[in-house]
Amino acid sequence: MRSIKFNIIVLLTIFSLTTFAQTRVVSNSYSFGIILKIEKFAGRDFRYSLELKSTETDSLKNIVIKAQQVINDDEWLDANLAKDVTKDTVWHHLKISSKINPKAKEIWLYANFEGNGNFFADNLKFEIKTESGDWEAFPIKNADFENNENDPLKGFRTNAHIPDGSTVGLRNRTDSTGGKALLIKTTKASVIFKTNYGANKSIGRYCNINGIKIYYESYGTGKPLLLLHGNGQSIVDFNKQIPELAKYYRVIAVDTRAQGKSIDNDSSKLSYGIFASDMKVLLDSLNLKKVNVLGWSDGGNTGLIMAIKYPEYVGKLIVMGANLNPTENAVEKSMLNQLKKDLKMLQQKNDAESKQMTRLLLMLSTEPNINVEDLHTISAKTLVLAGEKDVIKAEHTRLIASNISGSQLIIFKKETHMIPNENPLLFNETVLNFLKQQM
Repeated sequence: MRSIKFNIIVLLTIFSLTTFAQTRVVSNSYSFGIILKIEKFAGRDFRYSLELKSTETDSLKNIVIKAQQVINDDEWLDANLAKDVTKDTVWHHLKISSKINPKAKEIWLYANFEGNGNFFADNLKFEIKTESGDWEAFPIKNADFENNENDPLKGFRTNAHIPDGSTVGLRNRTDSTGGKALLIKTTKASVIFKTNYGANKSIGRYCNINGIKIYYESYGTGKPLLLLHGNGQSIVDFNKQIPELAKYYRVIAVDTRAQGKSIDNDSSKLSYGIFASDMKVLLDSLNLKKVNVLGWSDGGNTGLIMAIKYPEYVGKLIVMGANLNPTENAVEKSMLNQLKKDLKMLQQKNDAESKQMTRLLLMLSTEPNINVEDLHTISAKTLVLAGEKDVIKAEHTRLIASNISGSQLIIFKKETHMIPNENPLLFNETVLNFLKQQM
């Protein structure tokens, strides 16, 4: 099912690309921010500013402020960034100026601090230009950081947890401005190079299928393991699985048709049967059969169809949050209602991206249509997974497992459809334990 949701609070770390294959990331960065309702100011100019200073910094030092306009959890507009690259230790005024998009409901304002040292911040301001041309300050509690010694960032969003070696407090300003300022102390920061899964130019390849180019990346060695993502997702969404799984298997991660970096300029109807056929052609091009398959959400639906139609291509099968049909017996009603709203909105648009997403959501609203009897033909050793709080109903997940001979079933307690991202340690361990079992 379509299940892309971002957690901006812990994802503000700013990346700087060093190669197409890797991203330079500074660990232990600290961020704070606030969410403001701006719908009534549509079309107005705004400016976001923050006074800041840093001392005792090292070569990793980097300060960024960000303004992200948001329509809803799944629809974000272009973000504005302002970056401080000064090496001195005096106060600077960092500012972002732009216009409020008529579609935006909220604006998310953030500041991110990287490197080791003392970072000071003060007098956060968000201002709206009035019809008369004046600037009016949007009221933000504690924006001057003069109070709350015990909780200096009360009312703000921060990292999910304070990074190891970091502290937050207030200090008196020593310049003519006077008053107090926020002080963030960070230590133990270091540089990490992370592989750009899903955008790794040195690894990525294409398989041409009648003019459609299916993009894939391979990592590791050993028995092949095919990864299939969910609707509207891509290889990127397996970034917490690939490095661990590639320690033991030859991971083949794919952007399925009309998604990610796969190139599909067609306008024909999509189906999971087509996706399964694409995977057969891809595996044929790699001279592979009896490949282990891990499918998440829509990828799980494709995995089931592969095991039914092309049993000689599937070794072991793992499906996470899969369904047999898009009905209220299988899927939470709220999810189906949201799908209808999204489709209606997209069908009113005429841009290429909206047309592509319409194809994907039309498939989601009408498929899959897998008969329970078809599950009886699956010979692959199968693990059926779902979250206790999944959008796929638990009884439906049990129905799938009970109709695949010899299958294993795990419903993760307190977890959602997003467990591969939200609890990757548990998810990866479960997958590896199953794959390592003797046939």
